[in-house]
Order: sequence, then structure tokens, then C-alpha cells
Amino acid sequence: MNNLKNETATKSIAIVATDNKRTDLIEWSYFNKELLTRHQLTACGETAVIVEGTLHSEINKLFTADTGGYQQLAQLIENGKIDMLFFFAEPAASVEKDLDLKNLLVVAAKHNVVVASNKVTTAMVMASEFPDNGQPVKQSNSPGFLKQVISNFNQLFFKPSLTTV
Repeated sequence: MNNLKNETATKSIAIVATDNKRTDLIEWSYFNKELLTRHQLTACGETAVIVEGTLHSEINKLFTADTGGYQQLAQLIENGKIDMLFFFAEPAASVEKDLDLKNLLVVAAKHNVVVASNKVTTAMVMASEFPDNGQPVKQSNSPGFLKQVISNFNQLFFKPSLTTV
């Protein structure tokens, strides 16, 4: 799946969240509910249960991380079945201790899967991939493409104030 698609195609989105980021996951998935339900979602264990419950929509559930879920997800990435990975975790805590998670991130990088690992990159990916109506955009190298991505990002985070000084 990791290729150019037309504007009506869905994306295959993987979501990973460590225990200490479950609240962020719930808030993000609820906020993006309308958009996320239009795409194919995959998650491991408890993350899958949380996302499915928040969205009221079935998703592809993998094993828990402890029982091989990250390995399953890495295999999906290697087989071209995942377009992007949203990663909710404490920066230093989990990657250093969890070799399967570290391997997952290496595989994602190797296969050019978009990885968003914090609120800013997650918002940037959402703004660039789904600018208006939740439909994926066709990637382009045209000069106007980056300008449009930046404009979408600015609209999400830097809306002009209604009051003037």
C-alpha cells in the first residue's frame, strides 16, 4: 500500500500507544474520529481496544506488544500494508527498553512509512495527508504542494484571533 494513491483511496494507519500515553490516545482519536473512521486502522492489544471503543468502529486488532504485536505490525509494514504510524509514547522510556518497539521504528523508517511520534508531528501529518475532508492527498513534488501543507498546518494551529489590539 505504501505508494501513490488517488484522492478517494483510504490510508492504512497503524497506531501504537504505551500505557502512559493512553489519555493522549483517547483525546486524539476522539478529536479525529470522523477522519479516522474513513481509513483502515490497525493497533496492538489494549491500544486497539481503546481506539475501537473511542471510534465505535472495528479496527484490525493485533496481539499485545508483549505477545508479538509489534512484530506483527513490523511484518505488515514490511509487506507494504501500512502507510503511516502514529506513535504515542514517552520519548526516552520505552524505546530504549523495548527491542521489539525499537525494531518496529527501524522497519518503518526502512520502508518509508510516515511516523508521527509527538503532538506536533502528528498534527503536521494529519494536516498534510488529510487537509480538508479527510481524503488522502496525492503526494507531489510540485512547488505548491509544500506551501499547501504548511498552510493547512497553520490553519490548524495558528488561527487568527477575532479580537484586535
